[in-house]
Amino acid sequence: MHDKDASVKLDDPTTEEASSYMPYDLLPPSDNWVANSTRRLSRIDLQMAITKVKRFVESRLETDLNLFEVSNESSLYSLMHNTECLILTSSSPCQHTAPIAFKSGTGVNDELDGSESKSPVRFKVPNQFVPRGITPKPLSELSPEEQEEAKRYAMDCEVIQSLAKWKRIMLDRLKVDVGEGIYCSSTSIRKGYKGDVTHSVIADQWDYEIRIKEEDRNVETLKSYVNKIWKIMTDAEAYILQEYPSIILEGHPTAAFRLPKDITFITAEELHAKYPSLDVHGREDAAVREYGAVFIIGMGWPMNDGSDPEEVRSPAYDDWKLNGDIIVMHPLTGYRHELSSMGIRVDSDSIVAQLKHRGMGDQVDLPYNRAVINSSLPFSYGGGIGISRLLMLLLRTAHIGEVQCGVWHDEHYRMVSGCGIDLIPDRIVDLKSKEEVSDDKAMHP
Repeated sequence: MHDKDASVKLDDPTTEEASSYMPYDLLPPSDNWVANSTRRLSRIDLQMAITKVKRFVESRLETDLNLFEVSNESSLYSLMHNTECLILTSSSPCQHTAPIAFKSGTGVNDELDGSESKSPVRFKVPNQFVPRGITPKPLSELSPEEQEEAKRYAMDCEVIQSLAKWKRIMLDRLKVDVGEGIYCSSTSIRKGYKGDVTHSVIADQWDYEIRIKEEDRNVETLKSYVNKIWKIMTDAEAYILQEYPSIILEGHPTAAFRLPKDITFITAEELHAKYPSLDVHGREDAAVREYGAVFIIGMGWPMNDGSDPEEVRSPAYDDWKLNGDIIVMHPLTGYRHELSSMGIRVDSDSIVAQLKHRGMGDQVDLPYNRAVINSSLPFSYGGGIGISRLLMLLLRTAHIGEVQCGVWHDEHYRMVSGCGIDLIPDRIVDLKSKEEVSDDKAMHP
């Protein structure tokens, strides 16, 4: 068991080497370290709490958005493939699998902000038969005929970064009616993100996509879905705090924190005007400290005064005038905590305008983009809820790596362990400093 005494004095991680790895202001304030629930919940209890939150949220997504339960067979598939997808219909329950990779060059993957650093993990599938235990010859050692044969069926592929576009393709494939859709639990790799307290290269989320009418492509539709998602989140908080009261450190200043009953809607332009002297994250920090929780409408287009957009977004799935993020304040970190991104999807006009704005007009003929332009895909609303982000908030942990198994640098482990943060490791981790390792080698050459 991993029960800890909350009165134990924690080490100060502020070393010169650690500070060069991750800024100290990304760590929770030292006064809040003791409020981390992993100081009171055992490692087993934490995993049980994670399971309960997931089951609660998934059950409410199924009922509040008319979803059906996943069967044992689909659960088994999920365990094998790390991804599951349910069909949301008004008829009998059925199952749908979801991808973990896409063929490159189709326009289906999420390009995030479009930069090379945020590009997907790529790999090649040779599609060659190679007997077990035999290392295939390098391409350069093959004859011209063999090289041509080897290239003929090879595929360039990439790991998913999100299922935003793929889900819309599935709506068309399944021929679902308006108000029906699909719901997925997915895991992707975001290699371009440097790990910190709230960011991991492993991104897990509940994905959903619902067919809507063209006339429902408006802000009111967007707000109605935001309110449904927000109600699930606030009810989940009340549920898990009742199940595990020790998540809260009574008497600590953070103990009184609760999500507000209602979420505040504010446009990116209004936020920019309200806090003109602050940068993007500064504005969002100020907003969540004032309101507790906000949904910022309109992510992607520059501000009217020409300043940078609230966030750079992919031009080919959300309509930048009809999208947004749910952002709250995390009680332990004391700063903005993004929980969900969602929006009404692009139509033929908005996708062309957004591709042109981003200097990506040459991508109009990618199969997915062309399907949107030709109005071959259904109008839809969709989004994703960060699973680990929501767990980190509801379970009051100080680091996302306490509720998911991420991939962290050794220096990251050393830095956060001094704060009492208990990362779930992907390997055997030695928390000795470089100096201690050097001393060990000198003593035991």
